[in-house]
Amino acid sequence: MSKRIEEKKLSFKVILYRISLVFLVFLIGLIIYSDAEIQQKFAVNRWLVPAKIYARPMTFMEGSRLTVTQLEQELQLLNYRQVIKANRPGEYERYDTDFIIHARGFQFADGFVPARKISLTISGHALTKAKLLDQPESFSTLRLDPALIGRANPLVSEDRELVSLKKVPPYLLDALLVSEDRDYYDHWGISLRGIIRALGQNISEGKVTQGGSTLTQQLVKNYFLTNERSLWRKGREAIMAMILEWRYDKDEILEAYINEVYLGQQGGKAIHGFGRASRFYFDRDITELSLSQAATLVALVRGPSYYEPRRHPDRALDRRNLILDQLLEHDRITDVQWEDARQKSLQVVPASKTGKSRMPAVMGMVRLQLKQRYTLEQLNHQDLSVFTSIDPLVQEKAEAALSQRVSWLVQNLPATSQALQGAIIVSDRRNGDILAVVGDKDPDFDGFNRAIHAYRQTGSAIKPFVYLSALERASRFNWISKLDDRSFSLTATDGSRWEPQNYDKTEHGEVPLNQALVHSYNLSTARLAMQLGIDTLVDSLYQYGFERELKAFPSLALGAQEMSPYELLKLYQVLATGGMEVESSVVKAVITAEGQLLDRYPATAEQVVSAESVYLVNLMLQQVVQEGTAKWTPSRLKQLSLTGKTGTTDELKDSWFAGFGNDYLAVVWLGMDDNQPTGLTGATGALRVWSDFMLQMESTPLDLQSPSGIVFAKTGWFGDCVPFVAGYVPEDYSECD
Repeated sequence: MSKRIEEKKLSFKVILYRISLVFLVFLIGLIIYSDAEIQQKFAVNRWLVPAKIYARPMTFMEGSRLTVTQLEQELQLLNYRQVIKANRPGEYERYDTDFIIHARGFQFADGFVPARKISLTISGHALTKAKLLDQPESFSTLRLDPALIGRANPLVSEDRELVSLKKVPPYLLDALLVSEDRDYYDHWGISLRGIIRALGQNISEGKVTQGGSTLTQQLVKNYFLTNERSLWRKGREAIMAMILEWRYDKDEILEAYINEVYLGQQGGKAIHGFGRASRFYFDRDITELSLSQAATLVALVRGPSYYEPRRHPDRALDRRNLILDQLLEHDRITDVQWEDARQKSLQVVPASKTGKSRMPAVMGMVRLQLKQRYTLEQLNHQDLSVFTSIDPLVQEKAEAALSQRVSWLVQNLPATSQALQGAIIVSDRRNGDILAVVGDKDPDFDGFNRAIHAYRQTGSAIKPFVYLSALERASRFNWISKLDDRSFSLTATDGSRWEPQNYDKTEHGEVPLNQALVHSYNLSTARLAMQLGIDTLVDSLYQYGFERELKAFPSLALGAQEMSPYELLKLYQVLATGGMEVESSVVKAVITAEGQLLDRYPATAEQVVSAESVYLVNLMLQQVVQEGTAKWTPSRLKQLSLTGKTGTTDELKDSWFAGFGNDYLAVVWLGMDDNQPTGLTGATGALRVWSDFMLQMESTPLDLQSPSGIVFAKTGWFGDCVPFVAGYVPEDYSECD
């Protein structure tokens, strides 16, 4: 009997040993697996934080062009609030044309600028006073924080702003540790006292209702695991917390927690980390938080929805005050600090607009350029800040001009299809910076970006460059050179015939060169191109900055080559800048999450064609607007001496207009995605969109400065003064007085 008992005991020990061995092997395997998971995910690739894309910041320089309306639109876009006394960042005061703006602190490409007050005075269309208030420091540039356009990866559902531990105010760290994990710097990832307390509560209730989690465990749960309430999940959480503490030091783990913790919701985006929460709730950089504000953010850790300060201010206030009491109790703040902080209101700003981009065409162009310079790993994980040249006020006007005019055309012209589409792209006339990109009549549509991807024949919009190439050869061509505007035909090597016609189906005989462009005669333009030589024209277009392959056919002179609005804009930039080919990236600078400058992309310029020949073409383009194919232009625009050229393709499939004023160059295209006829010419379609935009944006007449190499001459006493390149004035002409 005793032998049998001994055998049973031995058998039980063997089973227990085997079970223990299996459990030990399983535990070791779990530890090894968890360690590998932590190293792979935590050490190498902590967060999916796509690059933030910003518009240009509004900059204040005395004497620069600025209206009260423009300033208020910018302030509204940035969610600044008009108040009686601007005591907090994100607020402003207005006294007629005088403003006091409490600008937010912001990490610009050239350094961090703290919150500060700016005093502005606007007179008419100019900023007459701009100075810094209440601070002895002198900033070289006065500016507002830029508008956030969007993220490089819009599919990410989390929004965070990574911050280093040294940027976090000490009282925020104290509040977090006092309220959530007082023994943080003493434990190894788990707190036995917390676990025992939570275990007793869970056993008494018969289910998992409470946890004894340390900050490290909370980080593990949020970053690696789920919110499932089970003993298995709690066990894994404890093991991974201890591994994390073994692998990394306390400050590194705390910094990770600071950036990971969930603190609220903005539309479809989850707010993670104290850096982003500081801006979301207080419009402040985390370095500028007050003690009471820091305590409010820490209050959200226990329940972002339950303590949401905008919806449940009483709950949030009670929780904040409890945290302040704990800070005082543990000697982390003084009585004076405690009393001052408790007397303050929550100070939470109204909820801002959701972070969804309203500029999908802009984002498409930015992403295209970024992908040429950065890896997807960098763009998706390094929390880069990307600063662009996009002007949100110009973008808004461009969007409105396109969408409203296309809608008008569809409603008022019966032959115009509902499927009519369009694009507009705008640059700074002087430096080539891209200011606005609209790729669809619905500016919010995130799809095919016609501004940069729609390649369509340009029609007569390409003609100025035929004339530019001719006038560059001043010994052969000038303003009054006679061109033959009579019909002709050419037979290609494959037997096909090319017989160009004028739009009005009329021949005009012998015409002056300038009038051939002003009235957009096809026959004389085609003959001019053949006089030049089609290969010469191709070389000229490459010289002016066109980059894709061109086919040397005579029809090139009449716009048979397909181009995108962006490509045509780059060509017209040569005219707008007096003969300079400008290389200007929409991306201007990129910085890291720590504010380190990675890259800056300044504009470069090279003189590729003489200023004299460009001036002659631009004078003709002014005549196009005054009396030529663009004479439909409203009278107020005529007073601004704008330049431009229409473009219409065969069967009215494409409607183009490209031109510039004193400040802006814009190219507009209208057409059908299936390349069906629109029933619109360049003048009846695209020109109207362009005019709507320019009416909103331009206020100063364009003054084309005559280069030193231009002289004006006339025949007889009463002849008109005509511009010529110096040294090439006809013998029967004499210089004007």
